[in-house]
Amino acid sequence: MSRNTIAVIWVAGIVLALIVYVTGPDRFVVAALDFIQRGWWTMQEALLNFSIAAFDLVRALAIGLYFVFVALAVLTIRRGGRGRGALVAVTLVFFGLVWRSADEGFGAHTRWVTALLLTAVAALSMTRRLTRPDASSPWHPGPMPPRQEP
Repeated sequence: MSRNTIAVIWVAGIVLALIVYVTGPDRFVVAALDFIQRGWWTMQEALLNFSIAAFDLVRALAIGLYFVFVALAVLTIRRGGRGRGALVAVTLVFFGLVWRSADEGFGAHTRWVTALLLTAVAALSMTRRLTRPDASSPWHPGPMPPRQEP
């Protein structure tokens, strides 16, 4: 075993002895459990604050991407492209997902994440239609070439 490992073990033992002396040998277990409980509570509070901030970020992104989608869909329609059906469908689904009470618990989080994913895909789709109007859709590959008969 290396000397560094042995030295670390000795230092840890001395630090533990100092902590036991400072807290009192009869109160060390109580102080240690109190320290662990306070650390656990602090971690839970930090996670709660992070989840609230993340939820606000998801809602803001969903709303922002919805307006990006609407603007791109209007541009696509004005250029003569297909976009009316997508505009109506995405709008109905988006408002169906988010137009509810905010205090519905866990369901509200999943609805907003779904709305974020919906608007992101819709905005990317409209961007693709504007940047490559001649590109065919993966669901409608276009006309098949004529068959060569032998």
